[in-house]
Amino acid sequence: MYSYITGTLADMEEGKVVIDNHGIGYELNVSSYTLSKVGQAGRQVKLFTHLGVTDDAMRLYGFWSEEEKVMFLKLISVSGIGPKVALQILSGMDVRTLALAIVNSDSKSLARIKGIGKKTAERVIVELKERVEADAEESGDIAGINVSGPIGQEAAAVLASLGLSRTDAAAAVNKVLASGKATKLEEVITLALRSVDK
Repeated sequence: MYSYITGTLADMEEGKVVIDNHGIGYELNVSSYTLSKVGQAGRQVKLFTHLGVTDDAMRLYGFWSEEEKVMFLKLISVSGIGPKVALQILSGMDVRTLALAIVNSDSKSLARIKGIGKKTAERVIVELKERVEADAEESGDIAGINVSGPIGQEAAAVLASLGLSRTDAAAAVNKVLASGKATKLEEVITLALRSVDK
């Protein structure tokens, strides 16, 4: 029904923002990620939206990116996960890292999110893994699911052998490669380990 809303950020608090659009204040439930992106009150913003309708209420949910909105819709399709839990998951892990965790069946990383237990993490993986993989292949954008290049892949494998989860290893290596600070295998591994230790 609503695709997005643009307007002035009128108010913000934990889990919510209010956007003034031509004198109407729209209250949107948001993740911590989106809350961190909207900036200060008075700023012009655009949030992608989803209207959630239940027996007793209608609620708007806002997202900084279309990517986050798409992942939210996937999460609420999982049995037992409603909008509140979906926002909690998106608050605890950015979309790319979440996609990586799902594809790699990394339930430990998901279970570390506050309020998300082992069973919920495993259910998310079981119900979404094929869809996330298929969407990544179809779009040609693997959303950080794979580590780029043979050096990156080897570095991630080494980090995983040292006890890091596949998700954390890939995320650390991707961060180093994106910074351009290292090109040799040993350098990538060293810098990735330092970033994890911080």
